[in-house]
Amino acid sequence: MHLIRIRMGDENLLHAVKNKDLQRLRELQKLDADLMVRDAEGRTLLYHAVTVGSKEIVKYILENASPEILDLTEKEHGETVLHKAAALRHRTICHFLVEAGASLMKTDLQGDTPKNKAEKAMDMELAAYLENRQHYQMIQREDQETAV
Repeated sequence: MHLIRIRMGDENLLHAVKNKDLQRLRELQKLDADLMVRDAEGRTLLYHAVTVGSKEIVKYILENASPEILDLTEKEHGETVLHKAAALRHRTICHFLVEAGASLMKTDLQGDTPKNKAEKAMDMELAAYLENRQHYQMIQREDQETAV
């Protein structure tokens, strides 16, 4: 089994995010901290920011980390950050993630898309938004493929 080693600086990053301390996160990043760090369960800093519902930290990470962070999955459920945000009914955060390019079609280990997570959380308005954006994302991808 492969374990991800967390350096002391990484612990500080996780602590800052979990405590919604944007100023500390900024300071650590200026000291060359890696915003792509993952904990032992494969959860990114962005995943933790979504979990605690910090819109400011979510925006900061989206602006300063590689776009690949959007579709990385954690190990336990195979969820992306958009799955987590939808399950927690964090509508504004879902909007941020979708606008940043998060996949709406990626499924977790149970086969659920973010839209399915919103439905299970009984947020039909969020589910409808995600479904609408999913159609738009599929059309966009088809257009890109036919343009090649």
